[in-house]
Amino acid sequence: MTTTRLRGIAATLLLGTALLAAAPAAAQQGAALNYEDADLRAVANDISIRTGRTFIIDPTLAGTVNIISPADADLTPDEVWEVFLATLQLNGFTAVPIGDREYKIVRSQQALREGGTGGQAVGADTVTRLVPLRNVDVREAANAVRALVADTGLATPITETNTLIVADTAANVERVVRLIEEMDVDNSVVRPVSLQNAPASEVAATLTQIINEQAANGRRPGSVSVVPNDATNQIILRGNPQEVRKYVPIIQELDTAGASRVGLDAIYLRHADAEKVVELLRGVLGDQLTGGEGGGAPGVGFGPQTSLAFDEATNAVVVNAPPDTQRLVRSIVAQLDIRRPQVLIEAIVVEISNTTARELGVQYLSGGEGFPVTAAAFPGSGPSLVSAAGAAYFLGPGSDSISGGRTVTTENGTVIEDTGSQNPALQSVAGSLVEAAVGQLLNFSGFIGGFADRTDDGSVYGVLLNAIQSDSRSNILNTPSVIVMDNMPARLQVGQEIPITTGRASGDDFNGGVFSSIERQDIGSILEVTPQINEGNTVQLEINLELSSISAFAGPNQDIITNKSVVTTTAAAESGSTLVIGGLIGNNRSNNESKVPILGDIPLLGNLFKGQTREQTDRTLMIFIRPTIIRDPLTADAVTARKYDYAAQEQNRADRRRRDSTSRIEMLESDILGTGGYVVPAPPRGGAEGGFPVEGEPAPELE
Repeated sequence: MTTTRLRGIAATLLLGTALLAAAPAAAQQGAALNYEDADLRAVANDISIRTGRTFIIDPTLAGTVNIISPADADLTPDEVWEVFLATLQLNGFTAVPIGDREYKIVRSQQALREGGTGGQAVGADTVTRLVPLRNVDVREAANAVRALVADTGLATPITETNTLIVADTAANVERVVRLIEEMDVDNSVVRPVSLQNAPASEVAATLTQIINEQAANGRRPGSVSVVPNDATNQIILRGNPQEVRKYVPIIQELDTAGASRVGLDAIYLRHADAEKVVELLRGVLGDQLTGGEGGGAPGVGFGPQTSLAFDEATNAVVVNAPPDTQRLVRSIVAQLDIRRPQVLIEAIVVEISNTTARELGVQYLSGGEGFPVTAAAFPGSGPSLVSAAGAAYFLGPGSDSISGGRTVTTENGTVIEDTGSQNPALQSVAGSLVEAAVGQLLNFSGFIGGFADRTDDGSVYGVLLNAIQSDSRSNILNTPSVIVMDNMPARLQVGQEIPITTGRASGDDFNGGVFSSIERQDIGSILEVTPQINEGNTVQLEINLELSSISAFAGPNQDIITNKSVVTTTAAAESGSTLVIGGLIGNNRSNNESKVPILGDIPLLGNLFKGQTREQTDRTLMIFIRPTIIRDPLTADAVTARKYDYAAQEQNRADRRRRDSTSRIEMLESDILGTGGYVVPAPPRGGAEGGFPVEGEPAPELE
């Protein structure tokens, strides 16, 4: 009898092996498990492959099964094994372990005699279905539907994946599944729990560990999710209302345990200045901090011995405070320690001027002993006839030197006066007149013609005609630019310092000389700007632009005259757009005429008794500005490359005699700095990007 039974078991093993080779797997390992009217023996062979278990099959094992699982199910070998056991139970069989991974599949009655677990046989019209649950605990669902399952059916929970195995008739399985779907709704709640002492991340880690340990002891994992919110120092709980309420007291106990903890915390800054941040925090928190500069009383709700300091070497803020104060400081520092954008400010100043002046005048002088003095002078900017006549008087006949020494005789030749040796004041006057006449003649520009002399009887006369025409044109293009941090002032000054006489003094205290007070004045281009980036890439600019130069019409014996144009304004412009912030268009005409009444109105001859000056000035001044926001290194590199390329082009243009086309700035980059310069191509001809005609074009020639 025993021999016959062993032979039958051996035959069954061979048959199982043959079926294993012949029957295709219903699904690959790790995929869904679906069988429709499949032979139970073929299913057993497929399960053997997927679970890695060896089966000894009873020769009487027969029947068909239906197993349905979701199309997206990714069943593990253990889940497949649970489904197979439920299928065997529905068909009146069970698996009795005889080794580590070896099982004997026998009828349930025989398994009871041999110590296995089994069930009662059911008909062939049975269905096994896997129902994954998303919101309801699988054990609660199994208890709820078990009363609906027939005595020959089953409802087995798989806690690891929160999946329910339902086996029964097809109609009853569908009824049970519909009920489970109605139960499996999301009734979870979300509850934030505020912390006063302990950090949210630490409490969340401890609470998660407690939940996982409970799950290891049989509770469903993930029944309550824990999320820390460090910004508000809160714990966010989500799950079943009963479970959520259960963990709130635990969180409060953990928070109370951290109330007495006071410690040091170093906050390393990446962008902001630690000293300025600490100064700002002390001003904002005020009495909430103690132990700072000068100490202070502890703030309401804050622990004692709270202080702030900074380390300049590491640019760090050091906080000695309870956890709640540390979190407050960290939150403020995180909002302050951000990378601030920069702004490239480019200005263009175009000034075109044309000044034409004409001057025509006549001077005459006559007079002497017994002869009335007559004079007419309309000199304008020409030399003075008085100086010329005075020099002629003292240098005329009878004069022995420039000092004005002159001898006067009577009719019989007797010398009665020598003014050269008897009148020192007259010598000084003579020298001054001669020097003035010579200086005016040497420094005069234009045309002069005439004469001045004295007669033998001492009379002086002279006629002088002066005419001058000047034409001055200028075409000036200034393009100052500067990069500055947002909300920080910047100043760019290009020019020179010139001496300006502010006062003169003379007297005995200066040994007879003249003392002059001199001040240095800046001449050139001065750009002062403070940008503020607003919402939508709009830049508000506080601008002070000053342009000054030395006037071309300053006389040789005059103080220096300077031209100055100043614009002080506040304007707003979009990043990359060009805005005109000021300008002037001027056209000045002036005609001046000086004449002797009546005589100056005589036709033709009247020109000898008048002087005329005509001047015409045309001036156009326009000031443009363009801000460009630089938020990242890529934009900064593009801006730098554009400026770099323009500088290299200008050097090449100014040094055409060099055979090597490499500019000196490129040689500096390569030889000294060890880099190859920027590779970004130059902007296209016709002006820089955004319609700002500065870079990429030759500087305009002066007309």
